[in-house]
Amino acid sequence: MKQKYRAAVLHSAGEIQIDERSFSPLQSGEAVIRVQFAGVCGTDIALFSGDYPVPLPLVLGHEFAGEVVEVASKADAGWIGKRVTAEINNTCWAYRKEKFCLACGKGLSTHCTERTVVGIINYDGAYAEYLRVPVGNLHALPDGVSWETGVFIEPLAAAIQTFEITPITPSNRIVVLGVGRLGLLICAVAAFRGAQVCAVSRSQSKLDRALAWGVTAAIRAGQPDWIAAVREWTGGLGADIVVEATGSPEGLSLASEVVRPRGTIALKSTCGLPASGIDVTKLVVDEVQIHTSRCGPFAKAIGLLTRQPLPVGSLVSEIYPLDQVSQAIERAKWTTKILIQPNG
Repeated sequence: MKQKYRAAVLHSAGEIQIDERSFSPLQSGEAVIRVQFAGVCGTDIALFSGDYPVPLPLVLGHEFAGEVVEVASKADAGWIGKRVTAEINNTCWAYRKEKFCLACGKGLSTHCTERTVVGIINYDGAYAEYLRVPVGNLHALPDGVSWETGVFIEPLAAAIQTFEITPITPSNRIVVLGVGRLGLLICAVAAFRGAQVCAVSRSQSKLDRALAWGVTAAIRAGQPDWIAAVREWTGGLGADIVVEATGSPEGLSLASEVVRPRGTIALKSTCGLPASGIDVTKLVVDEVQIHTSRCGPFAKAIGLLTRQPLPVGSLVSEIYPLDQVSQAIERAKWTTKILIQPNG
């Protein structure tokens, strides 16, 4: 392994520099991954713009796939050479600590009181040639899953988590507001589980793609009658579940317009901006449930990719080298899925 490596470091909002770094000794239970590909998502865009403020400097990137090239312990030597991805919450469980914090002890490891989050909170991410992670977070990629497909395991797990918190049935009518990178995966998961799904987007091309991925209906947002059209699709009552994946602070307000009484709004956006235009009285009177979710089960995501012909690779529009990360993030605002290839 090289003595030094390059990393794209966010020093301030909108300012990324390519820094050369030296490897520091691994802590117990850690591994080093040579990053093959890393994805750009809405959270990365919010971090880059400064809308989602976190301590800087920071290397972004939390969706990735690569090869294990070093481990701290001989007991973990079996990972060397493995094609992997990794969960992003570095927790007591991930580090296999003898004594867990209160959250981890209650089984809430993604809310570990001592956690860092790869590429987001106090831990450098995958827009770098190499990335160190706790071995407890590693997941091997099956032979049929390519490097590029491996990048989608993290967001697919997040999509699955939506319906882990609020389980769905084939009788459910589900509306997904926003069918970009994450929203499309949410549509696919809901469709695979047998629900009737209506995709809503301002983009006709995104709606066309959602129809090809199994949604029941597609409605163009932004037109004067789009809310009425969504409600008509639900029979006039409103959707059983509305998944808000717009990436906009107005998303929750829009969701409240199309959810049924005693229905559920599932929030997925992490745009870093406060929600706006919310009629709390309406939510209370209609007894609407609101749940949020983020990180999900990697094992289930990997299982889904191996069982279902989910064409996530078709979402990749462009691949950028490490020294063009800033341009890649800007471009990701307007296209489907951008990948970074640090070692290309």
